[in-house]
Amino acid sequence: MLICYLDDSGKDPQSHVTTLAGFVAREENWKSFEKEVEPIFNKRRIEILHANDLEGTRREFKGGRRLQKQAFVAEICQVLSRHSMLGVSMSCVKTTYDARAKQSKRKRTTRPYTFCFNVILDWLLRDIRTGRAVFEEGLAFILETGHENNPEVEQHFYSVRKLHKLEKTLRSICFVPKDNCRAIQIADLFAFYSRRDSAAIERRGHVGGAEHMDIMLKVIVEKGQFRAFVATDFEPGALSGMPAWPLPQFGQLGLRGRL
Repeated sequence: MLICYLDDSGKDPQSHVTTLAGFVAREENWKSFEKEVEPIFNKRRIEILHANDLEGTRREFKGGRRLQKQAFVAEICQVLSRHSMLGVSMSCVKTTYDARAKQSKRKRTTRPYTFCFNVILDWLLRDIRTGRAVFEEGLAFILETGHENNPEVEQHFYSVRKLHKLEKTLRSICFVPKDNCRAIQIADLFAFYSRRDSAAIERRGHVGGAEHMDIMLKVIVEKGQFRAFVATDFEPGALSGMPAWPLPQFGQLGLRGRL
């Protein structure tokens, strides 16, 4: 079975963009990742990786130099690249999403968090790198606990499964705390830096070159395969936006979706 670990960033009112991001790998690969990556945490005496603390050099990262933090993340991502099938990051501009939701005059629309989950679910079912394995082996989602819209995401997951008769494909969805495993902490790391970069892209109005990318995000995406998108507008029946990074392996995304 494939397992996709996802975490969010940007749920606070001050954040203009919300992001859901993480990685998908086979269950046995996640077990190997957890075993292989633990010595890296032990060496630096890091109990739990909180991306916000890493960026702010707080708590367990207090006193750490920038190059030391980058080296720590690089070691983790080196291990991850041997096990992850695909990294995914979906971002959307919250204010625009809410404005389009009101204009749609529908009785109910999903929240931006659930919308991002829906896009990622669609990617994993259709992407050439994961689609066949998902249908042959099954897919489960594991998200971090605590988000107010987790019940909506769970309801949406089971609605999609029933509507499209995917009971044998979409196995389960559950929610775990940050200290449950390294996989959910890595999803938090990716979501944090991906959201920062997505917000910068939205402000600029274009992707730009690699020189615009945050150094820590460069470290995270240096190896492996990724798919990322920033949704900047939501027309009736269609999604507007841009790929999050100008790197060849990310590709262009022809997305269509509804609020």
